[in-house]
Amino acid sequence: MPAVIEATDSSFNHYWSELFANDPLQSAIYSPHTRACLGNTPPDLGFVNRSFVIVYQNQPVFACSLTMHIDDGGKKRLGYFGFEASTHINRQSMESSSNNFQPEAVFLLQRHINALIEEIKPDSLDYLDPVSCGLMSPVTQVLLEKGAQPILQTAKIINLSHSFSTLHRNLQKSMRAMIHWGQRNLGIRLVSSENFDTDAATALHQIYNAAIASGQEPCSSQSTYETLIRQDKAFLVEGRRGNVPVSAALFLYADCTCHFILGSALSQTTVRPLLHALIWEAVQHSKRIGCMQFEMGRLGKSEPEDSARAKLLNGFGADSQTRLKLRLVSQ
Repeated sequence: MPAVIEATDSSFNHYWSELFANDPLQSAIYSPHTRACLGNTPPDLGFVNRSFVIVYQNQPVFACSLTMHIDDGGKKRLGYFGFEASTHINRQSMESSSNNFQPEAVFLLQRHINALIEEIKPDSLDYLDPVSCGLMSPVTQVLLEKGAQPILQTAKIINLSHSFSTLHRNLQKSMRAMIHWGQRNLGIRLVSSENFDTDAATALHQIYNAAIASGQEPCSSQSTYETLIRQDKAFLVEGRRGNVPVSAALFLYADCTCHFILGSALSQTTVRPLLHALIWEAVQHSKRIGCMQFEMGRLGKSEPEDSARAKLLNGFGADSQTRLKLRLVSQ
């Protein structure tokens, strides 16, 4: 019989690590290392870890990254430490002949997520279906039946198994020109736990506020991002003119993947491409430290192809993968 192993169970970390090692996406946001770091965020943020693993015949089949917290307005939010909640699969537990899972495990996953929603009664739930191996998550069915609104997105993924020369060749011609300008005219500094200083903290503060001002909703708090850098789960890349930072970008990484999280120009005095060379530096750094994938970000299907953000994400020659974001709001 399948069983639910919750975050408070002594065997949780063992099963989670085993499943994550066989997860086809291995997203850095949901890695065991990142979870441990996020779990050490200040207690006043109030995140309660409700993550769980579905185990069948002593093998982890599904996992769900899930936290509950109460926001500044007193609303109960289900997500994952400020990111979206998500599910993960153990590719080795799939029945190869049918590309499917044991129905008992699927049923228990759906029953448990439904029970948690009934217990917590959240004001909102943000969930990301990774559509792993071309399969929609069983959790999506539960959320759709409860009235969740689906948003189809496209994740832009750079395959870092290619050589540096191939990665450079895959760049669009206009992107190569902007990267080369940045390399010639900017002093590029990679910031990790070893050299995180006041300038880096200021740059992180600026790009975080810039994201909010532009209408984006950063997935986590600024203090959490700083914690991730200090604990070697993220890094910052700065672009400088003289000794003054004029652009910065934040990246979150794990053993196999790196994610572009935030980035913007810090100076409004120039229309030059201040961000592109920083991202290219992060792509190369990610490959050097052993990552196999670099996720540029996600584009909504309604986002114009000629928007500045779409041009940025498409310009690096990334492959496209489908994602499904769902938001469930209480009536």
